[in-house]
Amino acid sequence: MSVSTLDMDKSTTPLWLRIAAILGVVWYAFGLMQFWLGYTLNTASAIEQGAITAAHGAAIEGTPQLVWLAFAIASAAGLTGAALLIMRAPAAKTVFGLSLLSAALYYLWVYGISGTGADRPSEEIIIAAVVCAVTLGYFLLSRRVT
Repeated sequence: MSVSTLDMDKSTTPLWLRIAAILGVVWYAFGLMQFWLGYTLNTASAIEQGAITAAHGAAIEGTPQLVWLAFAIASAAGLTGAALLIMRAPAAKTVFGLSLLSAALYYLWVYGISGTGADRPSEEIIIAAVVCAVTLGYFLLSRRVT
């Protein structure tokens, strides 16, 4: 696919789809920021300041690097998928599928495998459900319009 083909596809992308894709870019950029803030969090300082509990800090500290990588991939793939969706590129389906799989693996570890779900704030499970639902929505949308 040439650059001119991508430009042509972008010009024929309906306004509603461009808006949805731009919202996706913002959503997943925020996800990347959340990943970075969590990954680089100084848990000792956050516990000392009362921002998180000691149990939550231990849960964050105990997160394996591969699980953090799943979070990063979920966010970066979502961001890439949203950009591809603007161009109606067929690759958006695959990239959103990767994002969905990575998010599911991350949350499966957090709430299923690690046993630390109860140590995290209760609203995080709601956030997990929303993240997975939004990514599923973008995956299904990309299957329909690309």
